[in-house]
Amino acid sequence: MAGHPLVESQSLALTQSTQMFRERMVAWLISRLSDDGFDGLKANQLTFLGSLDCGVNYAAALARSLGISRQAVHKTVKEMEKYGWLATRPDETLKNQRVIVFTAEGERMMARAREYFLELDDQLIQKFGQENLAELQNLLAFDPSA
Repeated sequence: MAGHPLVESQSLALTQSTQMFRERMVAWLISRLSDDGFDGLKANQLTFLGSLDCGVNYAAALARSLGISRQAVHKTVKEMEKYGWLATRPDETLKNQRVIVFTAEGERMMARAREYFLELDDQLIQKFGQENLAELQNLLAFDPSA
């Protein structure tokens, strides 16, 4: 080490803890969905699916919101089309674009995911209480740039 002190930081610890929490919750959810027959689902795909609107989605808008390329969006959509979770079709208004939509099976998977999150809510409320969860949500909404 070059002799620079590494001070302890609660913000750093919180950042690391929230990342580990997210990874555990995603792994937990993928395991539950796998038990329901949604095999092959990966963490990045779950994040992608969670960012989709229930209706029509456009690759360019998804790429911007996720901070990835349109090519990455198309690749991910193609993977999930193979599983039967997403479909693309021509846009009826903008004829030169295709829209991304959930299939019935994709909607079923996302509905199950929401049900599992409700179960998780119950566990968190039992362990920490509703007020503490609300306080944590407020903390996580903090923007140091604002």
